[in-house]
Amino acid sequence: MKRLLRWLVPADFRGQVAAILILGLILSQVLAGVLYVMTLPQWQRVLRPDLAVTKVAMVVRLLESVPNSQRESFAALWNERQFQVHYDPAVSVLPPLRSESDSALRDQLLVALQRPAAASQVSVQTAPHTPELGSDATLISVLLQGGGAVRIATPIGLAVRVGLLEELATVAFLIFATVSMWFWLTWTVNDPLERFARAAERVGVDVHSPPLPVHGPLQLRRAIGAFNEMQVRLQRLLTDRTLMLGAISHDLGTPLTRLRLRVETDRAGDKAKMLADIEAMQIMLSSALSFVRGVDDAEPREVVHLDSLLQTVCDVVCDLGGDVTYGAPTRSNYYCKPQAMLRALTNVVANAAKYGEHTWVTLQRIANAGFVIEIQDDGPGIPDSEKSKVFEPFYRTDQARESDRQGMGLGLSIARSIILAHGGVIELRNREPRGLTVHIFLPAA
Repeated sequence: MKRLLRWLVPADFRGQVAAILILGLILSQVLAGVLYVMTLPQWQRVLRPDLAVTKVAMVVRLLESVPNSQRESFAALWNERQFQVHYDPAVSVLPPLRSESDSALRDQLLVALQRPAAASQVSVQTAPHTPELGSDATLISVLLQGGGAVRIATPIGLAVRVGLLEELATVAFLIFATVSMWFWLTWTVNDPLERFARAAERVGVDVHSPPLPVHGPLQLRRAIGAFNEMQVRLQRLLTDRTLMLGAISHDLGTPLTRLRLRVETDRAGDKAKMLADIEAMQIMLSSALSFVRGVDDAEPREVVHLDSLLQTVCDVVCDLGGDVTYGAPTRSNYYCKPQAMLRALTNVVANAAKYGEHTWVTLQRIANAGFVIEIQDDGPGIPDSEKSKVFEPFYRTDQARESDRQGMGLGLSIARSIILAHGGVIELRNREPRGLTVHIFLPAA
């Protein structure tokens, strides 16, 4: 059943709406076909009054155009099971009418035959019951010019084919089809939208709520996927902020305690050490502010030449003493926050130049997808167990603590936050026999 529904229901929203409309048309046509087939035998047997008048008039004109001796044989040519024609040469007077309905049919025949309305040349009455005609047939008698009369027995139905029963069935089906399509539309489209709205409200209260299952039309599935990714980024942002606050509280505790002891003991000779503690706190707070700016920067986006941006980064790192080689230039117009992207790439390249003797930077354009930036170094690399941890705020590997005591462990955290804010991905991969490759993917805007 699910496979059949997946086959019948298109993936995207427009396709589902079109499928609902098409299905409604198909169902209405099926109903019309069923009603037609159910009543078709009766329609084939029963003539409408206007058709019956036309056919009777044709028979009368034909018989009046031939000699009396040939009228019986010509009448036999029109004789059918549901349209019985008989010529009687001895009839000269017709029976009177019995009902107003017979009078209406008689008047139509007089008009079709172009005879005076007062003339008693047409008679309409109920035909005797026969197996061929049943009990609802009509007997029409017409006096012919030249003598004799023709008697025609045939069933005559309503002028409008669709009766009350068919009309009620049509109305009932339309109501049923409309309600069914409404429930289907609610189930296939409105229900996923309702779940999406509830999930958005829930995330506003609890950002750690479970992700929303991906169901519904194609456009809605894309929106749910983006919503789940946004929720993951919010969780990561809150986690990073919590870690940052915890690390600041922890790391500020030690220099503040030393300052308090020196002030309370009035050790004026430790002035240089007190200034060093104050400088360390300033560095820590500046790094924390840089991390916050990397996430919440309100810088407007604009189109930049990514190749020139990378060249600038490499030149800056080289001026600071690093050995960086940049690959061949490539055409690379990219829509981003220039200063934020410059800060992120500088942090990554400077980090590679710090731990390796030489650094290689390359830029590759992927058609209709974006750009890939790779920063490679020949340093010691990072163990697999710590590759995810180095992106956490204030986290530093043992080797980083030994080689740089002034660092705060926020460089890669800032870079990751900026790259994620641009919809990109940053990954760390070890090189053989030694070294590290930072793989950055920036999607096309």
